[in-house]
Amino acid sequence: MDFLSLSSPNLHKILSRSRYLSQSLSESEVLRKMEELLPKDLKEKVRSDSKNYFSSLKKLGAEIVSYFDPEYPPLLKEIYDPPPNLFCFGNTKLLKLSYLAVVGTRKVSPITLHYSKFIPDFVHSIGLEGIVSGLALGVDAAAMFLALDQGMPVMGVMGTGPEKEYPHENRNLYKRMKSSGNALVITECPPGFEVRKYAFPKRNRIITGISPSLLVMEAPSKSGALSSASNAISQDRDVYIFDHPLQTQNQGGKKLLSEGASSVCFDNYQSEGEYIFHLEEILPSNFKEVPGMLARLGKNKLNGNWIDLGNGFIRSVQ
Repeated sequence: MDFLSLSSPNLHKILSRSRYLSQSLSESEVLRKMEELLPKDLKEKVRSDSKNYFSSLKKLGAEIVSYFDPEYPPLLKEIYDPPPNLFCFGNTKLLKLSYLAVVGTRKVSPITLHYSKFIPDFVHSIGLEGIVSGLALGVDAAAMFLALDQGMPVMGVMGTGPEKEYPHENRNLYKRMKSSGNALVITECPPGFEVRKYAFPKRNRIITGISPSLLVMEAPSKSGALSSASNAISQDRDVYIFDHPLQTQNQGGKKLLSEGASSVCFDNYQSEGEYIFHLEEILPSNFKEVPGMLARLGKNKLNGNWIDLGNGFIRSVQ
């Protein structure tokens, strides 16, 4: 059979919806099944499209890692519906490392962003090597930038074709990851796959499938992060939840804690004398004392003792 590989876009749907990969011992065995299954017109289309397909991937600078390649992540093979191919930008050797999956809401609370800086410390504390996330706004992007700043291996999973950098607001993150030797951007979606809502929850099974553990930083009652947690539980992964009284929308995280997920406290990673408070806590009851309070606020911000986290939250460093 003259299929070039499992990476033909016309085979993507069939392979991702069937159990042919996990029930076969080799790529050639899968392709023999495809030869028997596919109608003549589709087989011809697969053959005729292959040349243009590989040419477009080469122009993009993308590398294909298929299910039977030695670089394919071993944990990902264990899930019910592993992707037949991973289209990769970056260092594919990073696929062999152990990762913490990090997810959370796009509209993240200032307190969650503050504590996100301790994620790399938590990764090392549980014996892992890097982080993997979904390249979304909010928690995903914050965690990836922090890991990149600290030289930690970072993997981002797209929910679109390899030529689409989505969302556009994260173009600087894509640029930095694609230029780093310690980062990898992957997607299961073939070239030409447009932005579709259903693809992002589907992508979440890859984020958790690659990882032995998941950290949910903040999740409302309806959240893609809960979809990731559901995947992680079904894949028998460890699930950790960050919960803090100053978070504005962690109802989903609290629910997961009530169902048995493990709580994570980052306070032991903080510097001594560092704490968070809200401006409402220092508002005077007497109007005449307001100028003094504002002067105190300005002085402490100016000398670096108080750092504005946004939405009225202040980090005090003594």
